Amino acid sequence: NMRLRENRIDLAGRSLILNVVAIILNVIGVFFIAKGFHASAGDSSLTLKLIGFTSLIVSLSMLFLLKGMYMFSFVSRAFVGGLFIVSGLVKANDPWGFAFKLEEYFSPMGLTFDYPFFKIFNGYELELSILICVAEIVLGVAVILGYRIKLASWALILMMLGFTWLTYYTYSCVDANELLTSLGQVAERDCVTDCGCFGDALRGSVGRSLTPYETFWKDIVLFYFIFIIFINQWKIKPNTQIQNWVMIPSALIVVVFFSWVFGWYFPIFFYLVALLGAFVFAKMNIGKLDSSWKIAIYITVISFLFSIYTTMYLPVKDYRAYAVGNNIYQKMNDGINPVVDYVFIYKNKQTGEEKEFKMDELDQCSDSNVWEYVDRKDKIISMGKDASISDFLLTLDYEELTDKMKTFPTVDSIIQMDLPAYYEDIVKIKINGQVSEIPAYEYQPYYLDSIDGGFDTTYVTKLDTYSKLMDEQTRFKVDITSYILSLDKVLLMTIRDIDNYNEAAIPDLIKVYEQAKEDGVPFYVLTPATQEQINDFKNKHQFNAPYLTIDGTEIKIIVRSNPGLVLLKNATVADKWPSRSIPDYDYIKQNYLNK
Repeated sequence: NMRLRENRIDLAGRSLILNVVAIILNVIGVFFIAKGFHASAGDSSLTLKLIGFTSLIVSLSMLFLLKGMYMFSFVSRAFVGGLFIVSGLVKANDPWGFAFKLEEYFSPMGLTFDYPFFKIFNGYELELSILICVAEIVLGVAVILGYRIKLASWALILMMLGFTWLTYYTYSCVDANELLTSLGQVAERDCVTDCGCFGDALRGSVGRSLTPYETFWKDIVLFYFIFIIFINQWKIKPNTQIQNWVMIPSALIVVVFFSWVFGWYFPIFFYLVALLGAFVFAKMNIGKLDSSWKIAIYITVISFLFSIYTTMYLPVKDYRAYAVGNNIYQKMNDGINPVVDYVFIYKNKQTGEEKEFKMDELDQCSDSNVWEYVDRKDKIISMGKDASISDFLLTLDYEELTDKMKTFPTVDSIIQMDLPAYYEDIVKIKINGQVSEIPAYEYQPYYLDSIDGGFDTTYVTKLDTYSKLMDEQTRFKVDITSYILSLDKVLLMTIRDIDNYNEAAIPDLIKVYEQAKEDGVPFYVLTPATQEQINDFKNKHQFNAPYLTIDGTEIKIIVRSNPGLVLLKNATVADKWPSRSIPDYDYIKQNYLNK
């Protein structure tokens, strides 16, 4: 009893109530500091920072004096553990998406431009993506349960040092490029503008991702709470049964909150299954392994299996604009223009005083004899947002257009406008028994030849007139996006990387294409590949469907699988399938086309 009492006193510190107040004040202080450094703080920035730092200093002083840091570590463990589990699951839900983000970092003009060391990760982005996802989930469970806390806290500190440095680099890179651009210089580096910390979850649920600067501050705040765990690691032991009844529900609240933010409640189910299974697994007799390693192995295995499943098939929760049920046309037009309040600064030539005028007050400073323009300030009232889809552009070689496509209004207007830049009219003629071809603008029915000071008329026989591509290497690609989106139903096969794809799926896709063609259902292949690569692919598989060109980044967003299949009905994504589960055409027809 005495021992339990000592543990209870140690946890509560010198005053349970005052320590609880100090922890709440500390969290409020952290919030105000982060808010004060945010761009939206505006003129309130200094006030917010003062409130925040004052609250932080006062609360930390209270926690040290009242011996409440150990209690604070429990709060930090619940927050960090819950957040890491959700963050890891969100990325594990879409390992390919996180891998594509890592490719951006490790590109020659990205992170490796300044730090060549990171070239060693080229080609291993997917493996690194899965490793980070699994590590976050395992560490999240470890800090909640208190197992191997020294190892876990060191791993968290090192991981957050790396992440915080990376996000600092990211936002400083963006700032540097913006500065160079403002000076009229060419930006040297390709900066990542979205760290991918939460995959596409924030953009798909909240409407936008964190900016590089916001991400940096998110990592600063998270590092702070992890540091609280780190400095208390020597006191933290595996949870007692009573502590589990407090820690597990507390962390669950964090998981529920972020699941609500992301609009995905699978993390709650995973959290409960993971912890319940961990307790069962911990009691199993597996050699000389202690409970902590058994739990770590169990969480690693189930996290890894989930990551492998979503890698081989499709994300369980699709946050992208091309998710099933979304209308592509609507997503292309859902952008919101920013609202900006323009303030103009003018100087009174007589008094030297500078004064600010709003747009509707400019008539007051229109007299150039009195007022001299100095500067303009742009105050952002509302940031607005870009359209959810901005690069869905499908182009087809002009010579592959069907007559029906050519009569579609949008396609016809593009042809009328751009055709002369690629094709020229050629006239085939016969003159003096010789056949030749000349541009149409040079043709005339006869020529006058000078003979002995006079003229002899030579008549030309016009044999044929046709259009010819000026340069075979410069093909006329026609934008048929609006045509595709106007179709009642259309099957789109995607190949993001035509050199590395699941060949086993191609026979199934060919069958779908051939049967769709018999039924008159349009079928197109979308790929960013070159014409030479497309020709090689067509010859290899005898796959003669029409091929549309699309942006290489955009096709990665549509379907993660390579290849993949998408069914559109009136521009709405009816369903999509990965290469490992391409359905029979009869299934598609019965369940989608006939409805």
